[in-house]
Amino acid sequence: MNFMWDMALRAYEQGKDEEGLFFEQAEEYSPFYEQSFPCINERCVETDVIGLNLLYRFADIFQEILAPESLGLGEGEYAQFCRYLTDAALHTILYTDLRHGLTRRELYIHKILEELRDGTFWKGTMTDFGMIGRAGQGRFAALVLRQMETGSSLQIFRKGILVLYPDAMLYQIKKEPKKLLLYIRYPKTEEREHQLRFVQDMFLPIGFELRVFWQYHFGIIGAEGTMKLDEMALY
Repeated sequence: MNFMWDMALRAYEQGKDEEGLFFEQAEEYSPFYEQSFPCINERCVETDVIGLNLLYRFADIFQEILAPESLGLGEGEYAQFCRYLTDAALHTILYTDLRHGLTRRELYIHKILEELRDGTFWKGTMTDFGMIGRAGQGRFAALVLRQMETGSSLQIFRKGILVLYPDAMLYQIKKEPKKLLLYIRYPKTEEREHQLRFVQDMFLPIGFELRVFWQYHFGIIGAEGTMKLDEMALY
């Protein structure tokens, strides 16, 4: 990590929101880097207070702010104001950094993601959506936009399942095409049930029925891997 936007994205992956980060001028730093971590190859953001070398990219903006004597101000009366002004200005710059080069589609996805999280998009799924990891939430927001563009389909539903469980198996009964069987090799937990409920409520086409088999696959005659005693669910 070197640039401020890179640190913000890495912090986001660790569960830290942009609003909770505080940026300030570091006391010790290298003139060749924007970051001021003790280790140049640091890969984690350990604290919410992030020191930066503000003269690396933003000298034109901060060189006078960081030198209060140039403005005829004393260090004592100016220091706290300067610290919080710097943080506010850097958050504004960060907003531009993070969105530089975004397409209109990415902006739509970002807005859908916000609305899914706060319940504006669909209040009934807010709790279920909140139990999904941040990376998965972004992928689901993209799928929601795709569904808005093309309508619901089994293909989109299947992609939603694979976001949560890449090795899940979805079956469609040949004689009853609107009946689906889903096998997930993990044990059933409350969290996983909530996550799956979001996918089902959001993407399963109307009129389709879904039956879920957790941990144990249902037996299929002729498929030896599914016909093991104590490892087989009845259907």
